[in-house]
Amino acid sequence: MNIDQIRENAKKLKEPDNLYKGLTLAEDFELPDNILLFYHDFCAAAPNAHNRYTMVFPLAKMHYFVDNQEYDIDSGDLLFIPPYSLRFLSAQSSGYQRLFITFQLKRPQSYLPEKCLNKLSDAAMGFLQKIFDNFNSGNAPELALNLWGFLTNLAPGRQSGQASTLSPEIARAVAFIIDNLHTAPDTPSIAAKVNMSVSNLRRRFHKETGVSIHHYISQQRLDFARCYLQKSFMRIEEIAGRCGFLSASSFSHFFITNTGMSPLNYRKNFQINHKDDSD
Repeated sequence: MNIDQIRENAKKLKEPDNLYKGLTLAEDFELPDNILLFYHDFCAAAPNAHNRYTMVFPLAKMHYFVDNQEYDIDSGDLLFIPPYSLRFLSAQSSGYQRLFITFQLKRPQSYLPEKCLNKLSDAAMGFLQKIFDNFNSGNAPELALNLWGFLTNLAPGRQSGQASTLSPEIARAVAFIIDNLHTAPDTPSIAAKVNMSVSNLRRRFHKETGVSIHHYISQQRLDFARCYLQKSFMRIEEIAGRCGFLSASSFSHFFITNTGMSPLNYRKNFQINHKDDSD
């Protein structure tokens, strides 16, 4: 804009009725604060919930669970997770590379996405480089402003990926299985936990997840074992216990049957040195 354009725009302005009253922000308006950016390329072996707003930017195809829903997401999608929502990445995902942006607010704001699954617009993408630059330079005010700009420019109403809703009972069953994997929960104990009959649990679990509950438990034991072997230095005996096996030998037999290699050989081939994290 040059001086002539400023002059033309100024001439179009109307004289205000009140020289001391202008446009104001909402009384409870606030910008994102305590903003953190980080990158993960591994699958944590436990569900997680905390008091921060979380945005997940998938850089590969992955399967996420958030509260009672599961999402198939890919590059160009954005998963927006409110505080205290239980979330975890399925170890069955084809990739684990993802960017996180997390932040805090004292109260919800009108500019936050209404849905968990969002699509990145060109306008929103334009703010991302500024967000990286502000974070790396430690410029908190500009970072907050650009994150606000990013959030207000997410494509409204454009959904990508697939989202399926689990019933509260099956969602509780999934959470119970994961939280108690070390005890090798059986179908009757899970059914009792969610106040369902064994037959009804089996039928509804298969209908809502697409797999039998026995297959799901076995797959979770295998996925968690892979994760522990890849990103920890725990002894095989300890990993066996965390995955619900009474002995290292029974764990090894299970692992070889399902992967074609022993736990030790799997660790040698795939271990990555990462600190523990939970998102």
